[in-house]
Amino acid sequence: MKFTAKKTIKTAIVGGALAATALLSACGGNNVAGNGSPVKNAAVEQAQTGGGRGAAAGGSDAEPSGGDVNCSEHGGQVGAPGRPRMDLIAVAATDGTTPGCTEAYNVITEYYEKLPQAEGPGERVLDVRGKWTCARLTETGTEVVCGVPNSSLQLETRPSGAGKAPVEQDRKFPNTTQRVRFTGYDADLRMVRFQLMTDGKTYRLPLEPGAEVFSAATLCPGESVTIDDEGHGDLPCGKDQLIQQVREGNPVLAQIRVNGEDQIATVKEIYRP
Repeated sequence: MKFTAKKTIKTAIVGGALAATALLSACGGNNVAGNGSPVKNAAVEQAQTGGGRGAAAGGSDAEPSGGDVNCSEHGGQVGAPGRPRMDLIAVAATDGTTPGCTEAYNVITEYYEKLPQAEGPGERVLDVRGKWTCARLTETGTEVVCGVPNSSLQLETRPSGAGKAPVEQDRKFPNTTQRVRFTGYDADLRMVRFQLMTDGKTYRLPLEPGAEVFSAATLCPGESVTIDDEGHGDLPCGKDQLIQQVREGNPVLAQIRVNGEDQIATVKEIYRP
């Protein structure tokens, strides 16, 4: 997404040379990756050739952008060594907060540096710059999502697309209905983990803010089983109950409906006698 704020545009034009210097200093990582680090080179290679556009074009960390910000339009694409180059996106939260591009580059650079010590197939790193958590968006993809626990701050890497939400083919299950087994919840990323019943692979997706959850028997225990003609739960049950169940290690078999933004909109527990 291009910046429209006059202050931001003016900063990009007038302070170009200074901005480029600031980007290289902040994103090169004085204490993240050394001068000869392949991680630093991979993360900010394009920033080094971006000339006067630099980090200042992204605004300061405190300056709101009015929407998702494609930092790569101003500082270059990022990527771990040997992996596809991606756009770095500062995600606009519903409360209006957006991380600045300087912070975004610092976070993703340190994440790439820490990949050799990452957890599991999702390459999760819990401590990036002292407060961020980063992981691959899905077990099979290359996109990375980073968030701050108990905060709406979030950044992502996405295939080149001018900072817009990923186009439909880059999403995993947009506008589909799936049968899944929920297996956990990543609180730092605010995503539920589940296995797709068709392939047994593990994925992560966020719950839609207004997601509807329906219990059959165990999600929100009642006096009797509550199911529709297809054996799916029809007792309204809050999404917090779903999160609590999977956090406690109780797998939940369900049918989910995923919206066009790859968020889980509806969860219906599948009844198991």
